[in-house]
Amino acid sequence: MEDRAIGLFSSLTGAGSRELLRAVLGAMAGGALGGARAAFLALNRGPGESAETDASLAELAADFPDLPVLRASAARFQPQRRQAARAAGDAAALDAWRDAFYAQEGSKLPPTDLDLLLGDMWIWGPAQCAARRGVNLHPSLPSGPLGKMWFDVVWDLVAQDAVASGVMLHRVTPAVDEGPVVAWCRYPLRSPELQPLWELLPADPAERADLIARERALKRASSHPLFRALRAAGYARELPLILETVRAVGEGRLRLTTAGVEDATGRGLAGGLDLTEAVERRVAG
Repeated sequence: MEDRAIGLFSSLTGAGSRELLRAVLGAMAGGALGGARAAFLALNRGPGESAETDASLAELAADFPDLPVLRASAARFQPQRRQAARAAGDAAALDAWRDAFYAQEGSKLPPTDLDLLLGDMWIWGPAQCAARRGVNLHPSLPSGPLGKMWFDVVWDLVAQDAVASGVMLHRVTPAVDEGPVVAWCRYPLRSPELQPLWELLPADPAERADLIARERALKRASSHPLFRALRAAGYARELPLILETVRAVGEGRLRLTTAGVEDATGRGLAGGLDLTEAVERRVAG
C-alpha cells in the first residue's frame, strides 16, 4: 500500500492534545490506518515557553522516537508587530504577521497528503491555508452552528430543539469553520438515554430561554445534565472521526486537492465523506 504523509500541527497545551496525538500516532505506527504515516509534528511553542508543553513533548518523543519535530514559537515571532495589529483591530496586518511566520517556518515542512490540526491554538494565515492541506475539527454537522466553541454549540442545539448533531473535519481557511467539509459523521440527540434529560428543561419557552442563557454564561463549567450528556455524545465521536478520516486517506479512499476533496476515482465530494457507520462502529467498541 502506498504511503500517505500526514502532518501534525499542535500547541500541546495540555493532556488533551497530547493524548490525541498519542492516539493518532499510535494508530499509524501500528498500521491500523492504511498507508498513513506521520511526516512530522509542527509545534508552535518553543523550549521553555511552557513547562507542560515541554513535558508533553518529552513523553511523545519517548514513545515515538522517529517522529520528526519542528519546533518554532509563534508567540516569540515579532511579538510587537503582532500585538500592534491586535490592538489596532487590523485583521489584514494580523494576517500579514501570520504569513510572515509561515514564510520563515513553513519552508522547513515537507509536502503531505493531509495536515491534522490537533490542539493547534494559532489561527493560520492565508498563505499557510493555501499552501497546506490542513483540516480542523468542529463539533457539529456541516449545517450546524459554526464559528463557536463546543459549549456554545451544545446550547445552540438545545435552543434549536435539535434532534441530531455531528462532528466534522473541514479544510482550514482564513474564515474560521467555513472551509470545505472533508469528512463528517452524524448521531442522534433523542436516544432513549438522552430523551429523559431533554424533559428536564422547562416547558415554558421563556423559562427555557432564561435557563439556556444562564447556563451558557458558565461556558464549559455548566453542570446541567443535558449539557454534559450532549457534550459526552459528541466528544465520544471526535477521535473516531479523526482516525477514520486518516484511514480513508491512508487507504486512498479520500484525497485532498487544491480544489476540494475527491474519492479514489477522482470524483469530487462536495459535502465531504460521510463516515457515520465507521465512526459508530468505533464508538460501539
